[in-house]
This record gives sequence, C-alpha cells and structure tokens, in this order.
Amino acid sequence: MRKDENFHLPKCSAQADAELNRVTVQGRSGNGKNGIVGLTNLGNTCYMNSSLQCLSNTYELTNFFLESRFSFINELEVKNVLGTEGRLVMAYAKLINEMWNMNGSTVAP
Repeated sequence: MRKDENFHLPKCSAQADAELNRVTVQGRSGNGKNGIVGLTNLGNTCYMNSSLQCLSNTYELTNFFLESRFSFINELEVKNVLGTEGRLVMAYAKLINEMWNMNGSTVAP
C-alpha cells in the first residue's frame, strides 16, 4: 500500500481537489428531491450512509450548506497538519447539494 501511495495520492488528490473547488449550490427547484434519496453503497459504506442521512436531516446544518454559507472556507489560509484544508466541508456541501437539489433517486457519496 505504501509503495503505491506515491503514485496514486497526487493524482487522486488533484482530481478530487479540482472537483471540490468548483462546488456550487444550485437553487431550489420544484423537481428537487429535498433529501429523500438513497445513498449508493460503495462496498462497506452502509454505516457511513446512515450517518450521512441523519446529518442531512439536521435542519440547521443542512440549511447552512444549502444557503452557501460555507463558501468562505476556500478563502481561509489555515494549514493544519491534522486538517483537510476544507476538502471535507466542500465534499459534504457537494453531497448535500446533490441530495436536496438534484432530481435523481440515488446519490453516490
């Protein structure tokens, strides 16, 4: 695993960063699912999916992301060795946007 990490980590991280840097919350539409979607099981992610569903139905937290109040995260210059440099927040914002504003029946977290 360690020997392959040098090959995969820069490519996977760069791809994920590029995708997360362009997260924008779409406006609410009449055909959005309002959080009533299934989360695709990606191997052994059923416990994670149930936790994400619970968080998604926490009104204050979900409203924070749906109103794009998280956008200041990209402007922060905080570098914490243990932190994710805003990637976790952006990934969650992307997921909430897909769960609440898109019209699909399932979402892959």
